[in-house]
Amino acid sequence: MEQSLLIRSLGEDNSVRDESLFTGHAFSASSPQTTEEVCEIVRHCLANGVAITPHGGLTGINGAGTAAGNHSMSLQHLNGLTYRKEDDTLWAQAGATFSEIENIVRKESNMTREFPASPTEKSATVGGAISFHASGLRSYKYGSVSDFVMEIEYCDCHGHLHFCNISDDDLHDLFGSEGMFAIITGVRLRTVATPKALWGLMFFFPDNLYAAEFADAIMDQEHISVFEFCDSKSFEFVHEFRSQISSISRIPDIPSSDQSAIYLELEGEDEEILEAAAENLLDLTATYHGDPDNVWTVTGNEVESFRLLRHAISECINLKAAQFHARDVRIKKISCSCSFPDKNSLEIIKYYQDSLTKNKLTGIIFGHIGSGRPYVNILSHSSEEYDKAMELIEEWCSKAYKSRGCAFFECGVGKLYRDTFYKSAPIDLLNKRIKSKQKWDPDGLFNPENMLLQI
Repeated sequence: MEQSLLIRSLGEDNSVRDESLFTGHAFSASSPQTTEEVCEIVRHCLANGVAITPHGGLTGINGAGTAAGNHSMSLQHLNGLTYRKEDDTLWAQAGATFSEIENIVRKESNMTREFPASPTEKSATVGGAISFHASGLRSYKYGSVSDFVMEIEYCDCHGHLHFCNISDDDLHDLFGSEGMFAIITGVRLRTVATPKALWGLMFFFPDNLYAAEFADAIMDQEHISVFEFCDSKSFEFVHEFRSQISSISRIPDIPSSDQSAIYLELEGEDEEILEAAAENLLDLTATYHGDPDNVWTVTGNEVESFRLLRHAISECINLKAAQFHARDVRIKKISCSCSFPDKNSLEIIKYYQDSLTKNKLTGIIFGHIGSGRPYVNILSHSSEEYDKAMELIEEWCSKAYKSRGCAFFECGVGKLYRDTFYKSAPIDLLNKRIKSKQKWDPDGLFNPENMLLQI
């Protein structure tokens, strides 16, 4: 490969790993700081027959951002942000993190606007989040990051820059494309007015099924923006790793590991209306064996402590998975997020629990129960358990598709779940993905070995 000043060759230290612990290798790397440099690198790789794996913050959990013996392009330095006050929108380059996005929106709007769709992991980059249809803690009300995109800029497989808006089909093609079609370089995001009133409530229950029943009972409750589930195993890990994670070491009273919880945030324009809504929820708690006197309630900025606790669960799972990975490198962090339109919350939680018990596997169930898509993370103590866990995830995904639901939601397919995707997905979905890849990237320049078998 001819040399370029923007590309550096890599020696033996050439591994690239994301939070799933999936590790790939690159023989060259680049860190473009402008869109022109992105295009120049793409043209250079195209001319030399070298495939490109773009990545952002490597916070993904499917191996999509890890190189497969090819060129690795980091977009983290392409991180410019410009707030436009006349319409309260933000131009964000692909490598901008959600922490940076949230901060500039609050600052430039004098705390009157916010970006509510950020993923829980604030070091994630906006380009990566759009590539995986990622959504965050407040997705119950606000949806995914992609729902806030108004315009998008991208570099195609020929090294040419394009710009399209919400009315263009090309923009929607890039949502959930997992870096296989083009390299997203920038997006325009809309913002929303900051709500005047905000309440956070955490309800505790003696087991997971009572918590799930409570979730079903309050689906029609107004003003909910966050609707999350935390099983008892979640809190067990929080206790185990409390001393290693600064965000939870500051929380004085962590729930005991024999409890499960439903975490809600209520938001609106009137404090009294939210207070009345909270009282209605408290009255319902005892019906599902919860204790109305043991409900954590905070208002305003104090909800941040609850959000930190919710994020800490993910960090604890990462730490636990890393312990098993250190003993056997085959073991990765594996998780599943499916939707089952024919099941309510109770049925979903019971289905997952029974499947894990039947297969003698350890799983942690938490996340977006209000949207019917809680995450299930399976921890493997051995490579045999890991293989069994992957088979179980394939079974779950197959059942989700057969019920006309979705699989790999938010987590994506990447390289880690590629074989699972091929075994579980309906043929029309596979054909649609293959045709889209052939349309956008016929030479297979972008993200080899990601989602699709080589075509």
